[in-house]
Amino acid sequence: MKKIFPILFFAYLGYLVFTTSCANPGMPAGGPKDSIPPVVVRTVPDFNGRNYKGTEVSLTFDEFVISDQLREALVVSPPLVKRPMIRTKSKTLIIDLGEELKENTTYSLDFKDAIVDNNEKNPLEDFRFSFSTGPDFDSLMIGGYVKDAKNLEPIEGALVILHRMKEVEAFKDSIPDYIAKTDKEGFYVISNIASGTYRLYALLDADNSMTYNQELEQIAFFDSLVVPQDLALPDYESELDSEDTTSIKEKRRSALETPFFLMLFEEAFFDQYLEDYKRDQANLIRFYFAESVTDSFQLELLRPTPAREDWNYLEYNATSDSLMLWLTDTVLMSADTLQMRLSYQVADSLQNIVMTTDTLDLVYTKPETTGRRRAKKDDDDDEPKPIPHISFKHNLKSKGFDVYRDIELEAPEPLEFFDWSMVSLYEKVDTLEEARTFEMWQDSLSARKFYIRYPWEFEEEYRLQIDSAAAYNYAGHPSNKFSQRIGIQEESYYAKIILNVSGLNDYGIIQLLENTDKEKVLQQIQISEDSEIEFPYLKPDKYKIRLILDRNDNGVWDTGDLDEGIQPEQVMYFPKILKLRSNFEVREGWALPLIQYEKELIDEDKEKEDAKNKRNSNQQQRSGSRGF
Repeated sequence: MKKIFPILFFAYLGYLVFTTSCANPGMPAGGPKDSIPPVVVRTVPDFNGRNYKGTEVSLTFDEFVISDQLREALVVSPPLVKRPMIRTKSKTLIIDLGEELKENTTYSLDFKDAIVDNNEKNPLEDFRFSFSTGPDFDSLMIGGYVKDAKNLEPIEGALVILHRMKEVEAFKDSIPDYIAKTDKEGFYVISNIASGTYRLYALLDADNSMTYNQELEQIAFFDSLVVPQDLALPDYESELDSEDTTSIKEKRRSALETPFFLMLFEEAFFDQYLEDYKRDQANLIRFYFAESVTDSFQLELLRPTPAREDWNYLEYNATSDSLMLWLTDTVLMSADTLQMRLSYQVADSLQNIVMTTDTLDLVYTKPETTGRRRAKKDDDDDEPKPIPHISFKHNLKSKGFDVYRDIELEAPEPLEFFDWSMVSLYEKVDTLEEARTFEMWQDSLSARKFYIRYPWEFEEEYRLQIDSAAAYNYAGHPSNKFSQRIGIQEESYYAKIILNVSGLNDYGIIQLLENTDKEKVLQQIQISEDSEIEFPYLKPDKYKIRLILDRNDNGVWDTGDLDEGIQPEQVMYFPKILKLRSNFEVREGWALPLIQYEKELIDEDKEKEDAKNKRNSNQQQRSGSRGF
């Protein structure tokens, strides 16, 4: 009996090995992948139900659902004081509204695409649910888009607000009557609105207060009162039996008779303060302000006493909100601590401009010398130290220097002396160099920067030379000798855009932009009437063109003002992305529309690439369907 147990055990083990090795090691074949979103089979209250007195909404589906994204996505309108509590119980989604609802009011719950099934994460697209707490059911609506006023990009997650109160102040301190949020295309719909006239706003709500109460919040407003529309929009119930494959979202967009466009902007607030300051160099102190510093800015050295009257040089950045204080007094450079008093303008609580003062201790700590560096320094103490020199930074290229560009020279610190007569420009003629007369000037904002202008000739060769000791800094250090060859770009390298603008009824700024998300401005031209403008000497690349309707003719884009009812200056885009090749001229006409809300730029290369990828994808799918 004892011998039979091992025999039976090994026989059973052999059976398992044989049967599992003969089986298919792959996953069992199943049916088609589930692509159907969850279906609502029961609701409390009913869809568009009336006289509901409860404070919970329950939605039962034909399968298990996930609600992780719902807490952020769900929008209840009219808005609640607190966020609703959301939980699931088996296949039922329960939304606890958490407060007593208003009488005879129609509530709308916008779930967007946040309800998904548990298996394949198929979303229930643009799902909305509504009910009334009284016998009446409001069915009016408003819809449209929220765009960035400066570049027409859609704004996702903006809060769109309706107020019965007509005063501007309602937007600042009162809870709205109806709300919605925009999707990734900037699209919104506020449904189940009672009849009447309303103020329409949009807000990037930084503190979730549903009010405009912070200076850095971005806002938009519609110029006049709006009247909700009475449209039969498609809803979830009507879609259940529909054979039309067009999405609910697309049907709702096409049903809008009058889309309301809201252009989002940030108001110009004056909120000045000293953000930061540092002295990480013996002769340089940096100050960083929140706003541009005005002419009233004052600086006073309290200690130590300088040895010379012109003990500093102030250098401003382009926006005047960052200052570089260069010390020109060697006594101050060697001082470990400087005490200074800064005076500048700020806005008080009533937005009145007043002066304020900061007293600062500015400490400089020399880097410590340790280990081998200290030993080497001790060994070299008896040797004469070389005189420090200064060198200029520049933008020169030995080949391909642009024919329209000026030479830019930048010293590492302010100069006490610079003899421009020691700067020479030569042109190579055959095998010899001939001196050329040029124009030279100092930057108006920075005494460290200098420019040289000369009418360059295509494909010619030049050389810039600066003699040694042509310049000295305030510590008495001379400049190095400088010599740089300059090769001018060939004419056939460049392209050109000629644009004929018509239909302009105001001042305008035409901007040539990089074809990037940042849209860096490369060139701009101000016009006041229909014009033919030219952008010459362009590198072969892709470009965008933007128009700013410059109503005050100040040469810059201006933001809006809510209290004054002033919208931000309107922006339009040329409808094509222009691709330029070397030695190529593009001529385009631009008949301006009265207004432009969409930023739909045609990129022919991208369209061809998308079509090619689509063909390749279709071919792969066909090939895969024929495979084993």
